[in-house]
Amino acid sequence: MHRAIAVPRMFRRRLDEALIRTSRRRLASTASTSNAPSSKPAKVVRRILFYTVAATGTFYIGSAFVSFENQQYRELFTANVPLGKELVDYGEVHKWDEITIEQTVVAAVDAYKTVYNFVQRQLGNAPTEETIEKAAKSALKESKERVKSAAASLKTVVKKVEEETVPEATAKAIFIARQHGAQFADELDDLIRKAEAALTGKSVDSLYEATTTPAQPGNAVIYAAPLPIGFEPPPGYERPAPPKPASKAVAEPTPVPLPLVAPAVSEVAVSEPVITQLASTIDNLASFLASNPAASEKAKDVLEVAKADLTGLAARIEKIKEDEKLQLEIKLDEQAREYTTKLLELELEAQDKLDSQQDGFRKFYDEERGRLKEEVIAQGIEMQRRWIREVKVRVEQERGGRLAKLDELATSLKRLERLALDNSSYLDENIRVHSMWTAIRAMQSAVDASIRKPFREELRVLRHIAVAKEDAIIAAALDSLEQSDMPDIGIEPFADLASWFSTSVRPRVSSVALVPDQDAGVLTHLASHFLSLFRFQRHGLIPGSDVLSILSRADAARELNQVKGTARELLRDWLEAARRRLEVLQALEVLMSKVIACVTLTPS
Repeated sequence: MHRAIAVPRMFRRRLDEALIRTSRRRLASTASTSNAPSSKPAKVVRRILFYTVAATGTFYIGSAFVSFENQQYRELFTANVPLGKELVDYGEVHKWDEITIEQTVVAAVDAYKTVYNFVQRQLGNAPTEETIEKAAKSALKESKERVKSAAASLKTVVKKVEEETVPEATAKAIFIARQHGAQFADELDDLIRKAEAALTGKSVDSLYEATTTPAQPGNAVIYAAPLPIGFEPPPGYERPAPPKPASKAVAEPTPVPLPLVAPAVSEVAVSEPVITQLASTIDNLASFLASNPAASEKAKDVLEVAKADLTGLAARIEKIKEDEKLQLEIKLDEQAREYTTKLLELELEAQDKLDSQQDGFRKFYDEERGRLKEEVIAQGIEMQRRWIREVKVRVEQERGGRLAKLDELATSLKRLERLALDNSSYLDENIRVHSMWTAIRAMQSAVDASIRKPFREELRVLRHIAVAKEDAIIAAALDSLEQSDMPDIGIEPFADLASWFSTSVRPRVSSVALVPDQDAGVLTHLASHFLSLFRFQRHGLIPGSDVLSILSRADAARELNQVKGTARELLRDWLEAARRRLEVLQALEVLMSKVIACVTLTPS
């Protein structure tokens, strides 16, 4: 059977609407032409909307059915088109891919007939006899085509079953099924005749008479064979009289249930799917024959024979399997014994080889051990002789060089005495240098403290340690510090100097940067203070001798010594504190450099 593109309900509904719209438009145009048409823009909009909707629907529905046939197009459609995946899923759920061409044509024809009849009923036009007769003929023709397609499908199924390899009992069942299929076709012909009679309003007897020859001789032979629809018996023959209806309805006998084969072989043929499938096929034929009681009576014996044959076949297959299993087990046992014997032989052979190798290795080990023992004894004797000779030579050497060694010992003792004295002096110098370095570090920590701290005690300790050296440079540096009051009051910390400069000194000096060195009045000071609010602060090594340039280079106190005038008066206190700190730091640097020089010159 050919696969056809499915017609969904949406398409059928749209087809019905289109047919109704077409019929109404045609009837409206024939009934009255006086109605004014709608405006042209409205028609254009409706036409565009109609074609757009129709094209969109056709594209989506057609793409959905094409995607059932082409996997690549399906992936493209579901990935790139909006609502494509949902439409394909909806079609799979409603089984659109199982609809055939015949179903499509039949659905379209039925929809057209339904719409046409609906329109006729709405218009009040009752169908005429000719219309009814045409409809009956078309229905009869369609029923014939459907019967032919059903018969063809039955033949196809029977042929497929014949091509398969089946037992003899199954062939008998298929032969009986063919006979019943022919009988079923005759019954369908009778049903078609009854349908024709019902549609044309005639009885079945008149239909039988209509199919016969109108003028037959009295002594004509009755032609009892079935004739196709529309054919007459040959000349000289006539159709038999129609059967008279029975006066009383005879009760139909209850059909005898046909035996089922699948339950009988299910326990025996569980491991044989072919037998199970064959039993299912016979049961399907039995269910098909159950619709005809007369045929089921005739097929009961055949099905019983098929059931017995299948049961015997299943038992035979099981017996063959058991025999094959026993033979296979016997062969496996024989092979196991054979390979076990071979394995034992190989193990014994390998054990013999290992024993022979072990004996050879033991013999070689004993020989090698004896040889090495003799070599060791010979080497021991030779070493003993050599040691005796060396001892004699060394004794003679000791006798001859004993006095020389005594002189060397005396010289070595003097050298050790001198080294001990030098080491003691070096040790004293190192202790003094270490003490001085410790005192300098203590004074350095006092100077670098975060608060102002006196360092008179640290200076006294450093002076006491440096007296033993009697160095003029160290003495001058310490005298300059002792003569001032800085050791008693301390010096300003670097952080305080920096904060003092950035928060107090620099803004005040910047405010008087524009004041001249001499003859400056109050207005000049006010103007300089006011203009300092609008100036940008300078940073870095900016050239120039003005106050602002000097302030930007104020990384060292000596730069601020260049300031003159009012700015110098404002910087006086800060410069004094910075100079004191620099004097102390300079003295400490001198002391540290001398200590480092002493450490460098001291030999290790």
